[in-house]
Amino acid sequence: MSPPRGLLLGALVSWWFPLLVGCDKAQAVPPAPDIRVIGGPGSGEGLFALPRAASWDAKNGFLYVVDKSGRIQKFDREGRFVLCWRMPAIEMGRPTGLAVDRDGTLVVNDTHYHRVVRYTGDGRELSSFGGGESRDPGKFIYPVGLAIAPDGTIYVSEYGGNDRVQVFTADGKLLRTWGRYGEKDGEFKRPQGLALAGDRLYVADAGNHRIQVFSTDGMHLASWGDVRYPYSVAVAADGTILVAEYGRHRVARFTPDGKPLATAGTAGLRPGELNTPWGAVPAGDRLFVVDAGNHRVLDWPMSMLGR
Repeated sequence: MSPPRGLLLGALVSWWFPLLVGCDKAQAVPPAPDIRVIGGPGSGEGLFALPRAASWDAKNGFLYVVDKSGRIQKFDREGRFVLCWRMPAIEMGRPTGLAVDRDGTLVVNDTHYHRVVRYTGDGRELSSFGGGESRDPGKFIYPVGLAIAPDGTIYVSEYGGNDRVQVFTADGKLLRTWGRYGEKDGEFKRPQGLALAGDRLYVADAGNHRIQVFSTDGMHLASWGDVRYPYSVAVAADGTILVAEYGRHRVARFTPDGKPLATAGTAGLRPGELNTPWGAVPAGDRLFVVDAGNHRVLDWPMSMLGR
């Protein structure tokens, strides 16, 4: 299938663009020109209406992206459109969380239907759990963040009254839960994104403008970050922490204990610029950035963040 109109593959930008550094100790790094732009505004194949989450299937080499139209689109490593499907119900709202497990199963936070849905890589529904807005353990109010451990354990964050993290087996059996609405350590205001690094869980506590770190059994370990509305958190191949800052139109890189290292991006329309990013997904030496306000995904070299 030929690439759709609006899908710019392998686009090389010819200008140098500024990198903003938001912390005194962070380092500016040289910009890199080899940026791909995937998508653009629209409803056709390979185009987006406010993309809000992405996940990289490292085993099979596919990128999944969900947008506000309720479509999940699949792309190959070069950004070429492969296929898409739509969530079964979208009248009340659309998903905001994706994750791929080690077997290539796509797990989706069906946010406004208060459930988690599992799909094959070609869009066939396998199972779901949760469903029906509820404060009860094992149920959800607006699930948004997802992380999957190597053994298949699923971590889900939610907001809208629960503001907590819940942990499930791969088939949806509740294991444990922690957190509540608030500003203290261990409390959350819209815990938007999740990332696992060994026995640590990183939580993008968006409304409190910080990253919180927990053991996988829920013990609070640390809170850090000069960040503004962090909407996603991810772990790069070298163990550093990547944060998409919705409120600053950039991606920031930190050491695992929160020391700022570098940032990339500033507000704008060019391929090195962002408009309210919802996610930053590492894929080896590349980084997929969900540039929601510009209706696209950017494929950046990781060297833009000092690597």
